[in-house]
Amino acid sequence: MGTIPKLLLWWILFGGTHILGSTVPIRGYLIRRMGLPAFKGLYSLVALATLIPLSFVFFLDKHAGAALFVPPRGMRSVTETLMLLAVVILGQSVATTNPMGSLAELSGKHLDRARGIQRVTRHPMNLAFALFGLAHCLSNPWEGDWIFFGGFVIYAVASSIHQDRRILAAGPEAVRQFQAQTSFLPFAAILSGKQRFAPGEYSVAALGISLAMFVLLRLFHGALFGGFAG
Repeated sequence: MGTIPKLLLWWILFGGTHILGSTVPIRGYLIRRMGLPAFKGLYSLVALATLIPLSFVFFLDKHAGAALFVPPRGMRSVTETLMLLAVVILGQSVATTNPMGSLAELSGKHLDRARGIQRVTRHPMNLAFALFGLAHCLSNPWEGDWIFFGGFVIYAVASSIHQDRRILAAGPEAVRQFQAQTSFLPFAAILSGKQRFAPGEYSVAALGISLAMFVLLRLFHGALFGGFAG
């Protein structure tokens, strides 16, 4: 089996098990049998057991397949800007407990209102993954790269839609209220008047760490992953 079919296979396995395992019937059954912490642990192990081989296949044969286009002049700047946004958004996502996330579910403490980056979108981590994938698709025109990095964009959107539907169908009342006050699309809730930007709610420490991480990634990207750096 060639690299491109392998990438497709592992993306199907990763995305399929991730989404199927979080459907209301299967998720509910496993939680009743195993308990919530054990289910979360198994869910994470399955995710790693499919994501690691997916990444391994890609890094063994980067730039597989035909080039789909020639990146235009200036695309490096666009890619770096999108990656800066992705790293900053990811940092704010980690620093701000999401009422729809695992930490809130495990603790049983579900806030019914958004804070910080959640006012922009209720799926900030998936937004970061989507920007990461899009940024790399723009500068890597090969078929294999588009399957690998484009998969992050498709997964981020599909996972967010699936989570919204699951919460709407079977989520706690506080989380459904959070969902009603926030938006799937970035800035939609702010533009509609449901939310305000609230810059004071953002983590300064997370911003500093994110900026430092971006600088390090930019400096050592060539040595660690290939591609441009410097």
